[in-house]
Amino acid sequence: SSHLVTSSHLVTSSHLVTSSHLVTSSHLVTSYAMREDSCTLSLVPWDALYDHLLPYLDLVSLYQLTLTSSTFYQLVLSYLPCAHGIVFSDSTRKALKERHLLKLLELTGNLQYVDLSEMRDAVTDSSLKMLINSNHKLKLLNVSKCGRIGPKAFQLEEDTSCDSKPLEKLEVLIANWCRNLRPEFLASISHAPLRTISLAGTWYTSDQAVSDCATFFEDTLECLNIDKCYKITDSSLSLLALCSKLRILKISSCWRVTDSSVTLIVQSCGALQQVVMDDCRSISKNFLVEMNDRGLLLLEAAKGENSLLWDRSDSYLKPLFRF
Repeated sequence: SSHLVTSSHLVTSSHLVTSSHLVTSSHLVTSYAMREDSCTLSLVPWDALYDHLLPYLDLVSLYQLTLTSSTFYQLVLSYLPCAHGIVFSDSTRKALKERHLLKLLELTGNLQYVDLSEMRDAVTDSSLKMLINSNHKLKLLNVSKCGRIGPKAFQLEEDTSCDSKPLEKLEVLIANWCRNLRPEFLASISHAPLRTISLAGTWYTSDQAVSDCATFFEDTLECLNIDKCYKITDSSLSLLALCSKLRILKISSCWRVTDSSVTLIVQSCGALQQVVMDDCRSISKNFLVEMNDRGLLLLEAAKGENSLLWDRSDSYLKPLFRF
């Protein structure tokens, strides 16, 4: 519906191919062979299309492209194994089923930035496990609001024929509101160089999970979001003082946390820039005033509920880490 292929041109929502030029949002490709009334796409350098056209098309658009000609079919088929990411529209997130995602993942192997948030019917233990074990270069994984996944999704498969290991490059994990995700999954990914971990609203996140984060990722952890994880206490939170690179800490609605653990973190983590503490009922007002005076306190209630930004890692976390 958003693509038109005729004998003279290919039009997509943000890309235009005519008989004399290829225009993408930021790139112009010229000098490819023409025939009198048709665009010979096969003679356009495919690496140019890989870099400047296909990454901007969502999954449905890629599929529609394969139906137009055998050339486009082969183009997309050869692109998927080397693609760094796949774009899912909001409607696709709701409609995609597990069998569709499994079929798609069979064609991938080089994904680095994957946002599967809110894909409740598609993301299961089986599909996530396939993604992790077949794409060893993953750097960013967002599975927020995927309620069907549990610790089994993070079970790694050893492949003696491969030099790399699943998740050995993972830097950002966003798993907000994953109701069945339990703390033991962190042991499976303890080798990952995680810089950001977001577990907001996960029911089973306890002191064990925070303790594991502080222990496994002591040398790399920069951002931790445990908003609305009601089981967290000072005993585990104080261990974050070991994470010297910690920059952002979100503990809103962690009702059992007190001034003492946060004070220890502030004193120990010289890189700390923001602490978000909305609705922390055991934090004193005097301490909030002190944190505000230091310029460390960020109250999201005054910022328009921007905790949802953590569920859109593309727009929020990527700029933070300059991916």
